[in-house]
Amino acid sequence: MGRPGGSPRAGTAPQAGNGVKSYGFFELLQRFQAYRRYWLAMAVSWAGDRFHAVALATLVLDRFPDQPMAIGIVLMAQHLPQAVFGLLAGALADRWPRRTVMVVTDLIRAAVTLMVPLATELWQVYLAALVVGTASTFFFPAWRSTLPAVIHRDALLEANAYHSATRSFIDILAPVVATALIAAGRAVHPMLYMAPAFWLDSVSYVISAWQLSRLPLDEATLRAGRPPAPGGAAGVWQDVVAGLRYHRRNRTVWALLLLMGSFAWGANGANALMQKAVPALLDVPPERWGVLLAAMGLGMIGGNAIVARRGKVWPRRVIIGTGYFGAWLALVILAGTRDFGVAMAAYVLMGLGNAAFLAPQVAWVQEATDPAFLGRVEATRNALIYVGMTASPLLAGWLERALGSLPGAMWAISVLFLVPAVLSFIHPALRQAPAPAPARAVPGA
Repeated sequence: MGRPGGSPRAGTAPQAGNGVKSYGFFELLQRFQAYRRYWLAMAVSWAGDRFHAVALATLVLDRFPDQPMAIGIVLMAQHLPQAVFGLLAGALADRWPRRTVMVVTDLIRAAVTLMVPLATELWQVYLAALVVGTASTFFFPAWRSTLPAVIHRDALLEANAYHSATRSFIDILAPVVATALIAAGRAVHPMLYMAPAFWLDSVSYVISAWQLSRLPLDEATLRAGRPPAPGGAAGVWQDVVAGLRYHRRNRTVWALLLLMGSFAWGANGANALMQKAVPALLDVPPERWGVLLAAMGLGMIGGNAIVARRGKVWPRRVIIGTGYFGAWLALVILAGTRDFGVAMAAYVLMGLGNAAFLAPQVAWVQEATDPAFLGRVEATRNALIYVGMTASPLLAGWLERALGSLPGAMWAISVLFLVPAVLSFIHPALRQAPAPAPARAVPGA
């Protein structure tokens, strides 16, 4: 699909006036049957995950109130497998049938999630979080690397933008519905009032598995150009090493990894600092954090709509760099303001910035990567992101102690957003536009 040095054609992304088509959301769903199943699986599963997040926090806080570290350990159990097994998951995603990987991991998550409300011991909750996190680690490289096989390459930018916008919409709506469902359940059962939220999540995984099982994937095409893989643990390890080396050979993929790596090391720490800033700097109740998150979600929905509409007209690196710059500027504003209205505007800007750099980067990686390596490339990015997100709050705490100031720590950690903004404009590999879409059949077209 791509070649190691990126596209041989330098300059900007193709212009709409040169015959490049922009796809509307409903047009994609109507035209590509395979993509319709793919999108539906993602949307339903993500909504279930948001229900799960609210229900899990409620269960831990209500049943184990004397364990102050419980929530943190649950989150670590969910995210640690991405950092530990991510590279292995990518290598296996490139070896195994991706549809099978997605369906099996969805069913595992459905079965475990169904049993979480019955947990009576904290270790059972930890174990469930670890199993779900491990299954997700293997699911996501297979799922994301499948997108180029279910939709035309020239629609990847729009598809990823619509994925991000869908998730933002769900992030705003689903937690509210989950909270109302749990509150209503308290009057019905004193112990299992949060169970319907878990059960809906379980059903969402089953629906996702059903839709993904019907994807018309050509596994031979996904592995085109890949030599026969040696068996056993040694062969898998060779695949892992080959995937890491591929990043250095493909200069575009390597550059995009550097951008996301810098951002990941700042993102979670910035979130932790901003949560503290709500009562400490804005002088409002801490629950107003939810209002700010909703503002960011609205910014992401609007930003992704702009990316889907104009992402092929503007230079890709300019869109990405502007997005990182917007995120940096929003954090600087948040560190300096004491007005809640200004903070809401900054969160809208943060959402716009996130939309500008997330979907275009994902699409560019999919466009520039050899399909035989795409699972490993996606998994490497995930592993780097989760390692950074795990360490980022520790970095934020150290900065706050070292500087003796919450705003100072926010300004300092914002540099990790400014670095990828600058790299987007100056890195030589990102001065090249994605290569023209090859003519090939896509299932459901």
